[in-house]
Amino acid sequence: MKTICIAGKNDIAVDVMLYCLRHYSNYRIVCVTNKNETGINSWQKSLKWFAERNNVQIMSLSEVYEIDNLLFLSLEFDRIIRTSKFKSAELYNIHFSLLPKYKGMFPAVLPILNGENCSGVTLHRIREGIDTGEIVEQKKILINDDDSSLDLYRKLIANGTELVIKNIEYLLTGNVKTIQQDKIGSTYHSSDAIDYGNLELNICKTAYQIQNQIRAFCFRPYQLLTWRGTRYIECD
Repeated sequence: MKTICIAGKNDIAVDVMLYCLRHYSNYRIVCVTNKNETGINSWQKSLKWFAERNNVQIMSLSEVYEIDNLLFLSLEFDRIIRTSKFKSAELYNIHFSLLPKYKGMFPAVLPILNGENCSGVTLHRIREGIDTGEIVEQKKILINDDDSSLDLYRKLIANGTELVIKNIEYLLTGNVKTIQQDKIGSTYHSSDAIDYGNLELNICKTAYQIQNQIRAFCFRPYQLLTWRGTRYIECD
């Protein structure tokens, strides 16, 4: 029997698992939760909470390594995947950008900070490295002039979920066509790209750049940009 493993967190992982439970009940479905998983629903759904209430086995990553007939889906998963440790080669990830641009961290923040008018989601094979594998499918997403990083993140979640669900049948049957990522235009950002411990508005910028700063760091479940002790949501 083929096993579908969903590794990750939040609405995208829960909604893809729900789809699998409804449409692929003849498969074994398991999950791996993120290290910071609390099992409590907040402004997004908890994968652990959902799995426990639907009798889905929660496994460790090392246990999943040993599964032969496996489809592994990384959906906001918090660990770098070492493909050599898996017995299966059917390993896929959803990344919140139009690869090869914006590999790595902060894909809902940096496009707005850099004044981009579009972003997207990419379903790709997992290879050694970060967001380097062959592309299965991409979907372009427009960034509106007044979109905050929270607005963009919600668009990325919704479109990423749709893209995974659309392709699950192809992934399960092995009927997958991929294309190599272009090396030209590739960009990568590590966790050091933004210091969230020191989010202060830099006013030594143009008005357009200042507006983009406020939009980029307006993620109200977690933070807002500050200047002289005041937090800012938006500006004209």
